[in-house]
Amino acid sequence: MNAGSFLKRTKETNLSEDELLILDALFDARDRFESLMQENYASWHNLPYSHSLETKVLRDLIDRLFENGILSSHASDLDGRKFYGLTEAGGKLWEVERAPNWERYCTDYSTEDETGLWILSVESPAAATVQAFVDCATHCRLYGFKQDEVKTTTLTEEKPSIVYWKAFSTVYSLSVPMNALMDANQVDWQEYESRRSWWRTLTELVKYQIS
Repeated sequence: MNAGSFLKRTKETNLSEDELLILDALFDARDRFESLMQENYASWHNLPYSHSLETKVLRDLIDRLFENGILSSHASDLDGRKFYGLTEAGGKLWEVERAPNWERYCTDYSTEDETGLWILSVESPAAATVQAFVDCATHCRLYGFKQDEVKTTTLTEEKPSIVYWKAFSTVYSLSVPMNALMDANQVDWQEYESRRSWWRTLTELVKYQIS
């Protein structure tokens, strides 16, 4: 499979297919050069395709995107390794080509608090998207928690962001203690997909690109 038969593009920029695939991989998180290499791209980013660039050509491309203000880089505080990410300008180029519906976008992640309790957090620019995800999460056994313990906060100050290069006017943030970490093998993915009205990843974005 190639990207063209998977994700649509508007062709409103001068980005090549391979350049766009590099931006795809970095739309929601900064990452190392190794993750962008042809042999790692598909498996590390959970995609059914890769780009066509050999390592030296990829290195030259990333350097060029950096020089043109499309990519940024910074060194990790832990080991000094370089991470690449989109600049605001690079993110806008990606938006133009992939036309994501941000009202349908959400993120979900879990963190352990000081008492050892795992807390689920779900965030989206739209309250309805947060609620739809949470309602589905319990039914399909993606997460386990008590609905009466759910807390929702509306973030409006200091340009809240759930995508590192983009600011939203409002972000709805939900948090709830989880009963336990769920076994991925127990998740009813068929029900999840049938109820899904959001996107979190590139594979889920396919359903919610704005035509």
